[in-house]
Amino acid sequence: MRKGRVFLIAVALLAPAIASAGTIANTKHDLSATSTAAIKSGSQTDTCVFCHVSHNSAPGVARPLWSHTLTNQNLTWAPTTTVRGTVLPTSITSAALTGSRACMSCHDGTVALGDLLNGTGGTVTGPNVTAGKLSGGVNLINPAAMQSNHPIGVAKPAAATGFTSFKTVPSSSPVNYDSAGYVQCGSCHNPHDNTFAPFLKIDPASGAICTSCHDI
Repeated sequence: MRKGRVFLIAVALLAPAIASAGTIANTKHDLSATSTAAIKSGSQTDTCVFCHVSHNSAPGVARPLWSHTLTNQNLTWAPTTTVRGTVLPTSITSAALTGSRACMSCHDGTVALGDLLNGTGGTVTGPNVTAGKLSGGVNLINPAAMQSNHPIGVAKPAAATGFTSFKTVPSSSPVNYDSAGYVQCGSCHNPHDNTFAPFLKIDPASGAICTSCHDI
């Protein structure tokens, strides 16, 4: 019996350390009612459910066990090509943007943050949130003015005469293309780790994010 009490006490002492090891809790991606983040639900206390669900998830999404309602808002670029003439993708349901559609479902401001495929995330409120949707601030990625952002849904560059400002990125690099060879939101960002805000995969000091792909 004494050993049992000792074990329970040990677990209790370890619990705060285990909880603090998480990189989602109390970040901007923690929309739960218990979060210390400024934008959060008034009722839903499950942190993970805003993006993931154990059962009856959305099929065919490039994110595991996806739970959030997906955006159908297409993107607008001006100009419509990169400086090399690569046509920028506009259809959010296209294969080229599969890896970014889940992210845009919250960040393009067209779907409520608490709009989940199964159940509800509750009413999410906070700064730059209107009717439960992002409506402003740095977290909003305006789908009608995508030229303000790094291109997504474009294939990794191939060799071209007179163009040398890119690198062959090794597969071991954290900053990389998706499995199909496209640049996605997840090329630079890790939604589960905010060690390098805003959820960057590596320390951005000295332009390390950019120079992972660009030879400048």
